[in-house]
Amino acid sequence: MSDVEPIPVPIGLREAGRALWESLAAQVADDGLVLDAREVETLRQACATADDLARIEQVLGSVDNLVVKGSQGQPVSHPMLSEARACRQQIATLLARLALDVPAEGVAPAVRGPRSVQARRAANARWQGRGHRGA
Repeated sequence: MSDVEPIPVPIGLREAGRALWESLAAQVADDGLVLDAREVETLRQACATADDLARIEQVLGSVDNLVVKGSQGQPVSHPMLSEARACRQQIATLLARLALDVPAEGVAPAVRGPRSVQARRAANARWQGRGHRGA
């Protein structure tokens, strides 16, 4: 357990966004990480997109048929299907940008106290190159 407090949930997030925020903020705090302002904004965007996805999925859940008529009367996929897919991709992209995975054992020495994700990445890069330099 870490001394880092979870980041408070931003105003305006709905149920799905709040759930994602609370889950990730708790993970970040437990790992002893501190997100910088850009990372907090990236997380907020991912959570807002999760809210959008929840609303889209609610619409899709209420329709009887996921195939609708196109402009020429041809059968086409419901337009909200592609929007849901785009939201899922956007959430994945934003969360990947945070790179919150914990480094493998032995990659970098244990550091006490809060640290930013960028600082952790820099330390890992230095430690991974250790021993590969000329003597």
